[in-house]
Amino acid sequence: MKKVNLLLMMLLAVLLAACGSSDVAPTPVIPENGSSQVNSAEADPAVQDLVKNAEENPSSAAYLKLGNAYTERARFSDAIDAYKKGLAINPNHPATLANLGVALYQLGRFSEARQQFEKALSVNPDDAATTYLLGATYLQSGDQQNAETMFTKALSIDPTLPEAHFGLGTLYAMQNKNEQAIKEFETFLAGPPAQDPRAKGEAERYLKQLKGQ
Repeated sequence: MKKVNLLLMMLLAVLLAACGSSDVAPTPVIPENGSSQVNSAEADPAVQDLVKNAEENPSSAAYLKLGNAYTERARFSDAIDAYKKGLAINPNHPATLANLGVALYQLGRFSEARQQFEKALSVNPDDAATTYLLGATYLQSGDQQNAETMFTKALSIDPTLPEAHFGLGTLYAMQNKNEQAIKEFETFLAGPPAQDPRAKGEAERYLKQLKGQ
């Protein structure tokens, strides 16, 4: 099986729903050429309002909302700046730390992303979603052993976390452990849906390949 597109795997992430916050950044859909095709901030009233609010009433929550708005628009550099301003106010805000990790990951800054996920987990070690995301950075970096450890740990915290099953299926497929990969993808498809609607189609495609169909 060809190496799985790990950027897509990241786009399947739950993006920190386990943080229990409605301020979690939604999954951005990145154009295939990797560029953002969104309007500038000057033409985006929603972003303008969030910028104004954060500047007039600076708080970690305000900058988290602004960062998430940028993330939704695939403006990851702007998102990183916003998240960092929030962390200057509250350095231990787990949702901001983890969403900063997501934005860094999207720019290919995997080592920095891993650091943010680790910081978030030092504050909230039982966050299954962030544990999964940490595993994704390990897998992207070629560290399959630690990736498996993190995916398995995420499932020990939340056995229903769909993205962790997808991650394990991806890992086992890369290792040619076809039976284990099939089990994980089938569990993924039978469980609650992932946030990214493409996840179901990808898992079905991998299953067909693994089963030789």
